[in-house]
Amino acid sequence: MSLPLRNRIKRGGSHTRVAAAVLAGAVLLGGCFTGERPSFDDEDPLETESGDEAVDAILERLDAVAPTQFTAQYEILTRLGGLDSEATVVQADNSRRSITINDVRFIDSADTIATCDLSTGECEATLNDARVSDLQLSHEFYAKNFARRLRVDANRRVGDTTGYTITQAGQQVLCVDVPVTGGSVSYCALDSGPLARYDGNDLFIQMTSVTNVPDESMFATN
Repeated sequence: MSLPLRNRIKRGGSHTRVAAAVLAGAVLLGGCFTGERPSFDDEDPLETESGDEAVDAILERLDAVAPTQFTAQYEILTRLGGLDSEATVVQADNSRRSITINDVRFIDSADTIATCDLSTGECEATLNDARVSDLQLSHEFYAKNFARRLRVDANRRVGDTTGYTITQAGQQVLCVDVPVTGGSVSYCALDSGPLARYDGNDLFIQMTSVTNVPDESMFATN
């Protein structure tokens, strides 16, 4: 099934251009009156290292997932409501990913962007995380999303972190416990990058199997 990449929304018109010009002028005037505003790009906690050795060791792995080929199976517990889910993540190369969470499949490749309901075979030409929002997940839970979470938790930690190793899905994985208000949050990642385990107040995620062979069947849209 071939799907268009994304719907294009037409923008323009005289009213839009006038509004944009007025807004641009207001921004320039604001800069004149208050001086140059500081940039936080270099200190963005969602993009940089945390400064904590144990945390940064996990971030280094989660940030390195992109070029890795693998198929990983997960069991997920959404604590609110006690919802059990299963997920499969397949990364075939830099440009092809398939993430299946229960009956919802996200396909992200050079020629197909889709979110599909496997029970009905219906797809939409976008990556629509709203389909799994009741599970408190996004399609990038195995890497980017939890790297972002870890950076936030590290930024608000209330004590020293603890780094250690465990065996998960038959693999030795690196972990860190981050103390935050209300308890401690655990993150674990494989040396090759993907999230191997997460234990927090909202979710419990554990990888149950992993192989470096991409499962091509997981790119089907029904």
